[in-house]
Amino acid sequence: MQSCLALIPDDTERVYLAYSGGLDSSVLLHLLLSLDNSFTLIPWHVNHGLLEAAARMEQFCIDQARHYGLQIRVDHLGLSDVGSNIEAEARRQRYRLFAASSGPGDCILTAHHADDQAETFLLNALRGSGSAGLRGIARQRGLGEALLLRPLLDFSRRQLESYAAEHALAWFDDPSNEDSRFDRNYLRNEVIPSLRLRWPHFHEALSTAGQLQAETQQVLDEIARLDFEALAQPRLNSDPVLDLAGMLQLSSGRCKNLLRYWVAQAGLAAIPNARLRELTKQLHAKPGAVPEIAMSGYSIRLYDLRLFLVRDDALRRYSGEFEFGLQPRIEIEDFGLHWQRDEIFKRLQAEDHNQQLTLKFRDDGKQNSDRRRLKRLFQQQRVPPWERAAVAQVYLDGKLCGLLS
Repeated sequence: MQSCLALIPDDTERVYLAYSGGLDSSVLLHLLLSLDNSFTLIPWHVNHGLLEAAARMEQFCIDQARHYGLQIRVDHLGLSDVGSNIEAEARRQRYRLFAASSGPGDCILTAHHADDQAETFLLNALRGSGSAGLRGIARQRGLGEALLLRPLLDFSRRQLESYAAEHALAWFDDPSNEDSRFDRNYLRNEVIPSLRLRWPHFHEALSTAGQLQAETQQVLDEIARLDFEALAQPRLNSDPVLDLAGMLQLSSGRCKNLLRYWVAQAGLAAIPNARLRELTKQLHAKPGAVPEIAMSGYSIRLYDLRLFLVRDDALRRYSGEFEFGLQPRIEIEDFGLHWQRDEIFKRLQAEDHNQQLTLKFRDDGKQNSDRRRLKRLFQQQRVPPWERAAVAQVYLDGKLCGLLS
């Protein structure tokens, strides 16, 4: 079993073990201690604040680290009010902490094993996941600047129990693992024992299925990357947009694959299948329509034959009229906007004849005598409607001369 730790790169400086005190992480801790290595080993216990036994678990981990002569790291997340999906939110917060608190030369090890892999496959299948979900738990991946490793994925819980018995290891049995209200516990306690009776090596079959799905997803990612390179158009200070005409030439499945890849590359939450189906329908919207698919933290919008990722925190609405006269530096501190006068004239391709310079921002509540020219300028510069409230209108001697975005 010790050979599984060959995954750890030779140049690793620190190994953090995600240490709950349970059987799995206790076995992995013992395996790590048996290595003759040059890295620093640090057990890392995260107390989520969700379990009645959390304080006792934390103390057990501290005591075990002291027993082995190790310096332990303990963090408290306090996730008592996280809504209905407690397991998922706890996992997100935990990995966010790992990523933020580690760096180059660090490895973070978790003790996921073959039974966990089978549970994950079944859970994702029941949720209707595609190949990205059915490929299961990755053996290794980047996490922030560190490397995340799961060396025990080839070993079942029964094998870990045998190892623990052989070496007389102590571990903490979390009583919440018996609570079948949680989906994973229900599978573990009610479903998987029945599967094992009928198919003793079922987890090996599911592991193989997961590996095949991983290969499938790799091919899909390669196709999506090619489509993205062909159809993505860069935008200054924004996510790339996708060319609608090119997307409509793709098959429905290939188009959805590209959309998933586009969103993933932007680091945003995946689009559920129902929303994805609705989005592909909206790609055929009539010219002039601006359909929108709203997601948590962002939306996807169609305008001017291009598809946009619009982050909620990037939407800006400015208002007001600002007289700058002949000032050489143009600043609106409240909006975080800073220009040089000569830069503005250069961007407008206009001559500076000491005109009085004024900046205005669109105010939907007021009539604008230049609204027709303004509309043409927005269209000529291909400015989407949701960005227009943050675009400065440039007036020289009282005449609308252009836009600054």
